[in-house]
Amino acid sequence: MNTHAHSTTRPFPIRPIPGGSNQPLQQRQPITPQVSSNEEYNTIAEEDREHIDEVFDLMDMKKKGWLNSYEFRHSLAALGFDMTKPEYFRELETYGAIPQDWPDPHSCPVNRLHVFLDQFRLCAAKLISNRDPREEATKVFNMFDYDQDGVISMDDMRHLAQDIKEERTMTDEEIQTMIDHLDHDGKGGVNLEEFIQMMEEAG
Repeated sequence: MNTHAHSTTRPFPIRPIPGGSNQPLQQRQPITPQVSSNEEYNTIAEEDREHIDEVFDLMDMKKKGWLNSYEFRHSLAALGFDMTKPEYFRELETYGAIPQDWPDPHSCPVNRLHVFLDQFRLCAAKLISNRDPREEATKVFNMFDYDQDGVISMDDMRHLAQDIKEERTMTDEEIQTMIDHLDHDGKGGVNLEEFIQMMEEAG
């Protein structure tokens, strides 16, 4: 299975974060290679690239052409990377740029850096290409397992169908057929291992 070409998980509700750090930036990282020559960006799925651009455009509400630290963290969360402050500050330090009008570049705190589209693409592509497919499948499984009993059952699938509210809802017979196909030991539902196997076969 190609672990680089799977699609990103769609956004979860974005939560507010505490204020940024005032720690001054001691040393700037070297400028990251441009997107066109970046291996990680070139190996992720086209759908992922489009999603990265959609998130950037959505978060850059004032169309400045860059994200501030707050927008950057929310953008990563929207791509499925809910990081701690130290984790996202490391990314910000690596991919951020000192504002052109900042009076003394050596005194610019990390939380005042700007992240432009090209650098955001590189950061997101690196995170996506390094993502563990098994961990991603587990996240999706937990979303479907509404009662958190370790098995996706008929009731869970009905609940999911109601939440999705597609034009055509699956019938109980169709849901049961799908579960029976994946349920290897007749327990009446799909466990995590069976779900991961299904995701690997689909991928």
